[in-house]
Amino acid sequence: MEAKHLSERLIHYDILRILAAYLIVMLHLSVQYINKAPASVEEYLQWQQAVKLGTAARVGVPIFVMLSGAFLLHPDKQIPLSAIFKKYLPKLAVLFVFWSFFYALTEQNFFEHIGRIGLSHSWQEINWSKFWPYFAQGHYHMWYLYMLAGLYLLTPLLKHITAQASKAQMTYFVILCVLMTSVTKLNTDLWHLSVLGAILDKLSLSFFLGYIGYFAAGFLLSFYTPGWRASLVVFALGLLSFRFTYEETWKLNPMFGFDTPNLLYFSNYSPTVFLMSFALFLLFAKLGFIKLWKPLQMLLLPLPKYMLAVYLVHPFLIDLCRDTSVLLPAQSAWSLPGNAFIIFILSFVVSMVLMQVYWLLLRGIRLVFRTAKC
Repeated sequence: MEAKHLSERLIHYDILRILAAYLIVMLHLSVQYINKAPASVEEYLQWQQAVKLGTAARVGVPIFVMLSGAFLLHPDKQIPLSAIFKKYLPKLAVLFVFWSFFYALTEQNFFEHIGRIGLSHSWQEINWSKFWPYFAQGHYHMWYLYMLAGLYLLTPLLKHITAQASKAQMTYFVILCVLMTSVTKLNTDLWHLSVLGAILDKLSLSFFLGYIGYFAAGFLLSFYTPGWRASLVVFALGLLSFRFTYEETWKLNPMFGFDTPNLLYFSNYSPTVFLMSFALFLLFAKLGFIKLWKPLQMLLLPLPKYMLAVYLVHPFLIDLCRDTSVLLPAQSAWSLPGNAFIIFILSFVVSMVLMQVYWLLLRGIRLVFRTAKC
């Protein structure tokens, strides 16, 4: 096991980022398939298959976080404290303001009203008392930007830890994060053991809760990639976790026995989702030696930079495509991957257009300032 250095473009992580974005799209589409109680045996069988697909899609967001940890916490990546406040957080703030404003308008059907009553009247119809709280919280998927901001704030401290810690110490750190997060989640939602809850409170290890475990694991598995023997153990645990998650979800929701499904093990804080995410990330880390056909590699290289935009725009396109009957019927669970592909491609095209407009505006602004200085 050797420490790795950042050098040329890591195409295997680029592919993983694209896959993660697709899985997130499939995850959000799966709500329509999974959250509705089946009314017949045939519908229940389709529901079970949708749960399988939804289980596979759960790793999307954790993989995003692990990729961020792999690159931001790497020793070759220099991130001074000032960069967090001058570069990383301002970018997130701009993204949040733009997209939250957009989704707050869509929540009040602003764009639909424009075609019917015009821009001026549509603006006057906005209920600002509802608009601003919605804007501050963001659309349902924009929690990710808040979470990422928190990780950015911790990054200078975590980089100091990763620079000084040994492989064994980093492994211990990740295990502690997973245990504290998973046990706290399971006790809150499943076990309800008051004594255990009191002990967890008294331990006061809240620093290790949440997505910091994924963030640190991304660094650990990419920088200290284990050998094949240890990797096979992680792969096996990931596959067992996948099977356990969908089978236990079936057991928690027997046929005709629920109105709203119990998706306890679908949480990103579930130990099974941790293990599935670690296994998939490690698989791609181990595939770093693979070299793609040059034309295919050139085709893939520009794609990863659009994946955050794909994440931000896809909920709007899901609603739009459902309203316009673009998607395949949801009667069969196997339409889910196809519908996810449709939304993913549309989101990618829209993201490319938006990014090109953004870069043109940025160049125009810079040109104006340079002209003004002259």
